[in-house]
Amino acid sequence: MAVTIDIFNPQISTVARGLEGKTIMIYGGNNVGKTFAAARLSKPYFIATESGLNAQSGVKYNRINKWSDFRKIVKQFTDRSTVDKARELYDTIVIDEVYASSILCQDYVIATYGDGALTLADGDSKHNLYSLYEKEYFKMINLLLSCDYTVVFIGHEQEKNGFVMPKGDKRCLGPILDNCDFVVYVKANGVDEKGQLIKSSGYFVQTKEFFARSRFEHCPAKIEEFSAENLQKAIAEAVENEEKYNNATIVSYAEQKQQNTTSEEDFDTVMAEVQTYGMKFVDSGIPNVLTEIVESVLGKGGKVANCTKRQMEALLVIRDTLLEKGKELNIIK
Repeated sequence: MAVTIDIFNPQISTVARGLEGKTIMIYGGNNVGKTFAAARLSKPYFIATESGLNAQSGVKYNRINKWSDFRKIVKQFTDRSTVDKARELYDTIVIDEVYASSILCQDYVIATYGDGALTLADGDSKHNLYSLYEKEYFKMINLLLSCDYTVVFIGHEQEKNGFVMPKGDKRCLGPILDNCDFVVYVKANGVDEKGQLIKSSGYFVQTKEFFARSRFEHCPAKIEEFSAENLQKAIAEAVENEEKYNNATIVSYAEQKQQNTTSEEDFDTVMAEVQTYGMKFVDSGIPNVLTEIVESVLGKGGKVANCTKRQMEALLVIRDTLLEKGKELNIIK
């Protein structure tokens, strides 16, 4: 059966409490506690592209030195055959760190498609390595973000014209920053009068000096002492304030996920429906209308019988159009 999409009976968005399903970037200089805090979030696993864990013990990770290993890890987290087992073991996926992972992706694209350098010299997508790199990086990051974990990106800082940003090019930062619920800039506070290190602070609000961001309007501007515990408290406060000031409906992540879940239709079932509806047009003596609908989607001479599973969306369009037209002509009830 067709899945009903009805703009006159829409879903109503909600806000999920907790860190589950949220995407966070933590960036800053060296030795400010970024990795230390991320390692103390719930049941973490580190995709380690640099040696940020050298001073920590007991953290589950894999050190990767090539993009094929990054892809392998993403597949294990998202593949149907392994996703349930992974979900039992881990709540948090940490990519440490962003810029290093992007370099691995660039090296992979260059080695696979290029001649030693990224180039925008011609418009042929086979040779437009920047475009291929962007698509490859986006695909893997998007897969990670779709599998219900807390995903944490660790980044270094870079300064451009006196403004501090996460380090990386726009092609790797784009899919990350666009999807982050929180971008936290962690800034060192130096030492006190006794020479003791003052704990770093975390910032959620952008200033003239640095980039930071929260999707939540009433998120605290600053974590005075940056730590995993204080990060979780600040995010919890941001969610609670949505309810307090904006009358948001606060639910568990499981409830929000259920609300946003759409059922996947079976290819064979949809194919059978198309064939059944098609026969209604044939039996009614208007096979030409059937042909027009099919060819408007598949092109001149296109045949439903030749559709593969990769053409599932085209098949759904044909199914829905046949159903709509059939009801209009009163040949399908």
